[in-house]
Amino acid sequence: MVYIETTGRKQKATLWAAGTESTSIGQKKVLTAVEIDVRWEEKQQDALNEQGETIRVDALVVVGQDIAVGSLMWLGELADWSAATGNLKEVVAFSKIPSLKGTRFRRTVSLVRYSESLPPIQV
Repeated sequence: MVYIETTGRKQKATLWAAGTESTSIGQKKVLTAVEIDVRWEEKQQDALNEQGETIRVDALVVVGQDIAVGSLMWLGELADWSAATGNLKEVVAFSKIPSLKGTRFRRTVSLVRYSESLPPIQV
């Protein structure tokens, strides 16, 4: 049986989950990077953020785990990442839709371009 929750997640992405600490100037820290399986679709569309406001997103990504708003993602394997690579995207919305039986979930995140460099890593 093919499950929509897992089918098509054949790409690798690097995820820096949103941390709970901030720097002295108020910039949020992120957790150490991990590599996850995704289905990444680059396209601009309108979506709702956590406050219910309409925003323009740059990518829609199907993921296999809950991801906090404010996390950063990059399309590519962790081993290929370097600060010069750039093209980071920030998670601005997370959606979790259950299957009919409620035993599986389809999780998607909406991403926008992140113009700054990678913030400090939370230890």
